[in-house]
Amino acid sequence: MGIFNRRGGEKADRAAEQGAGKSNWDNMDAVPFNGGRNQEAAKSQEQLDAERQQRKIIAALYGARDGHVDTEAFKYHDAQLNDGVRSVVLDRISDGTITPDLEDDLIDGIRGPLQYNHGSEKVMNDLNTRQEMRILTSMAGAGFDKWQTANPHDLERFVALYPNPRSFEEQSAKFLDMIKTANSDAKYREYVAAMDNFKHKVYGKKQEYWDQLQELHVQASEKTYNSRMGRIAREQADRRQQRPRSAEVERSSEWMPGEAGYWQTSRMQAGNGMVTRENIERGLWADQSCEDSMFVRPDQNMYGVFDGAGGHEGGRLASQLTASVVRECSDRYALESASSLAYVLNVANERVTNCEGAGLSTAVLTKVVERNGQKILAYASVGDSRIYIVDKDGNARQITRDEGEGRYIYNAIGQGVESGQSRTQQFGEEFLRKGDRVVLCSDGVTGDYGDDLMDPRELGFLVSHSRNALDASKNLLANARKRDDRTAIVFGEY
Repeated sequence: MGIFNRRGGEKADRAAEQGAGKSNWDNMDAVPFNGGRNQEAAKSQEQLDAERQQRKIIAALYGARDGHVDTEAFKYHDAQLNDGVRSVVLDRISDGTITPDLEDDLIDGIRGPLQYNHGSEKVMNDLNTRQEMRILTSMAGAGFDKWQTANPHDLERFVALYPNPRSFEEQSAKFLDMIKTANSDAKYREYVAAMDNFKHKVYGKKQEYWDQLQELHVQASEKTYNSRMGRIAREQADRRQQRPRSAEVERSSEWMPGEAGYWQTSRMQAGNGMVTRENIERGLWADQSCEDSMFVRPDQNMYGVFDGAGGHEGGRLASQLTASVVRECSDRYALESASSLAYVLNVANERVTNCEGAGLSTAVLTKVVERNGQKILAYASVGDSRIYIVDKDGNARQITRDEGEGRYIYNAIGQGVESGQSRTQQFGEEFLRKGDRVVLCSDGVTGDYGDDLMDPRELGFLVSHSRNALDASKNLLANARKRDDRTAIVFGEY
C-alpha cells in the first residue's frame, strides 16, 4: 500500500489534473476523508480542516527528496495516511532529519493572502484595530506610534523582514515582551489576542499550516518522551526486582537526606538545541548568558534557586546579589525556621533594590531542620520559581504559589517595599516523609503555559525514576521545553 489511497474516481482525477499546474498547493476541491461519514459528522469543521492539513503535511514530508517536499503528495485532500507513515514522520522530526529548511520549503509553497491579486490592499483593509496597526508599523520599523499612517509600504517592508511564520515568530515574542514590560496585564492580553489575529490575516493559509506543523512537533516530542519514559520505567522496575530489600531501611520512618543534584543551562543553549540528554551527560553547564543563580550548602541541608529578570546584565546581577546575601546570612545565623528564611530574602530585596544596575530576581529558599525527631522542610518564596515535594510513588506536589503569569512577575526581589510590607509573602514548613524528594527550579524548567508547560506528573515521573538526585536534575533540564534559562536542584531519598 502507498502512503495514501485516492478516493473519488474520475472526479478526483480531474481535480488532480486541474491542480497540477498551479503553484498553490491548497486550492483543491476534494472533501477530506476522515474514516467514514459518522466520524466526520461527530467532528467540527475546524477539527476536520486541522486533520486534513496534518495529513497533507505528513504526506509531503514523508516523500521529501533532496531537500524538497513532495508537492504531488501534498495536493490530495483525501490522503488516507496509515499510522506507520505518521510514526516515521514524527521520528524524523524528532531526530532532525526533517530540517527547518525542509519545513520552510513546505510553507513557502502555500499561498497566503499576499500572493493573490490585490492581496496587499485586502490585508490592509483587514487590519482594522489600533493594536494590529501598531504591530505592523512597529515590526516594520516605522515606529510604534505611527499606526495612524500605516500604509501598504509598511506591509511590504514587514513581509521583506518576515517572509514566513517562522521568521515572524521570534520577533513577535520580543514585541509582546516589550508590551508586557510597559503595560498592565489586561493591555498585554489585548495585544496577545491582536497578535494572533494579525498573523492569520497576514499569512492566512501559511499560518494555518505552520500551526499544524508545530502541532506535529508537539506530537513528535510526546512520542519520543513516552518512548523514553516507558524505557526508564521498565529499567526502574527491573532494578527494583533485583535490589535486595533491607529490613532495617524498610522499618525506618526517618527521612534521610541524600546527596543533592543540581544542574543549570542558559536560554541561548536551549534555543540553539544544545540542551539534549547527550549534551547534559557530557557535562554541559550554563554559559555566561545565563541569568539564574543558585545556592548550595549540603552541610546545612540548605538550597536556593534565583531567576534573574530585567535584561541580561541587570537580571544576572540581581540573582547573584540574592545568592550572596543568602550565603552571608547562612554563615552568620542558624536559620532554623521558615520566618528566618523569609527574613533573609527581605534583606536580599533591600540589597538588590539599592544596587544601581540590578534588575529583579525570583527566589526559592529551603532548609531541612529537625524538631522532635521529625525532619521538616522550611521554605520561603518570592516570584514564580517553584518548590515541589515528590513522594515515593512519584506524585509531585507544588508547595509554592506562582507570583506571576507567563512572562509577567508581580512580586520579585528588587521591587522594593511599599507601606512597610514585607516583600516575602510566602513562607512555611512541610513535614518530610520517607521516600520524599524535594525539587527547586526556575520557570525555565516547568514552563509557563501551552506547549512549553511541564505537567507535575511528568516532573514527578522524571524525579522518581532517576537513579539519583544528580540524574534527576539533569533529566529535568533535558526534558524542559521552554526556551529560557534552566536551573534545577533535587535532594532527598534515593
